[in-house]
Amino acid sequence: MDEPLLIILFLRGGADGLNLIAPSADADYIAARPEGLRVLRKGDEAGHPLANPIADADFRFHPQAEGLADLYGAGELAVIHAAGLDDGTRSHFDAEDRMERAARGGGSGWLGRWLDGARPEGILPALSVGAAAPESVAGAESIVAVAEEMEQLILAAGYEISPLLRRRLRQGFGDHPLLGAPIERLLALSETLGNRLWNKETEEFGPYVPDVDYPEGNPLSESLMMVAQAVKLDLGLRVATVDFGGWDTHYDQQGEFADQTETLSSALMAFWRDLGRHRARTTLVVMSEFGRRLRANLSGGTDHGHGNAMMVLGGEVKGGRMYGRWPGLSNDALDDGADLAITTDYRHVLAEVMARHMGTADLAPVFPDFSPDYPGLFG
Repeated sequence: MDEPLLIILFLRGGADGLNLIAPSADADYIAARPEGLRVLRKGDEAGHPLANPIADADFRFHPQAEGLADLYGAGELAVIHAAGLDDGTRSHFDAEDRMERAARGGGSGWLGRWLDGARPEGILPALSVGAAAPESVAGAESIVAVAEEMEQLILAAGYEISPLLRRRLRQGFGDHPLLGAPIERLLALSETLGNRLWNKETEEFGPYVPDVDYPEGNPLSESLMMVAQAVKLDLGLRVATVDFGGWDTHYDQQGEFADQTETLSSALMAFWRDLGRHRARTTLVVMSEFGRRLRANLSGGTDHGHGNAMMVLGGEVKGGRMYGRWPGLSNDALDDGADLAITTDYRHVLAEVMARHMGTADLAPVFPDFSPDYPGLFG
């Protein structure tokens, strides 16, 4: 039986949620930003309207977010606005660290605590796509495979592990209380991938052939295709993390943000279609460390803010609607007189995903000293 799968897509740099999913009719929003940093209601560059909004403000996706709008319209994507870190900071490093640990005083990451407790079976239970694993999986390093492409998880230039390498790894680490099991998992993963991916005729690794066309020249497509490949290889994947940077738009935001949004939207749509039958057991969460300030700066951009939008995509998700409470953008409603206020702690969203989708009965170890209040994302 296929186990539930969770994918965390982290938008590094502080994505501007007010430009991605905008209250396009809000008078304070219109007054605070030039047209290039707003989502418009009319004309060729009008945004895509969201049904079932949380306030009468004509919420719209950015015009380049057509794929996200389609997923929302199909009832598979949910939006939680005015969400984020309750003990906010304008430092990227601090905000990411606090959000990924989801616990006071540092320590392990929230996904690391879940992996350490659940100890999921399979030769690839957790995958972090990239050069390094995020802090969210800290504490479960021995369970998490980290790679930028699938071939990096294979221990030989060809596909067969030499008897000498296998023997030395087992002699050196086989009886180690912490490293013995990870070494055996690594050997099994390497051999399995080699057998499945190595083309004996061409003597090279065969490329992943997706079931749909991904947008070319799209950096996020490459990362998501690796996740899709891992899912389809039936390796026991339960958790995957993907980072997508470039959202720190202090200068000339209009064009850069449009490109980023199109990259996100088109890659995510292709990935979701590529998953095929696996969509039914998959939930994907899109999040960022913080949003941007309401008011544009003098450099055609926006500075570090507070509240933001989260998105949850899944076969079990009650999508096609917004969740949370909209605080408004009037001066007295803004956080510190500058930022979208947070009305939904991001941990409420993650806690519901872990409980309702991943089947976690006890959330206390995952989110210590926290009492979740589920937004109602799952039926």
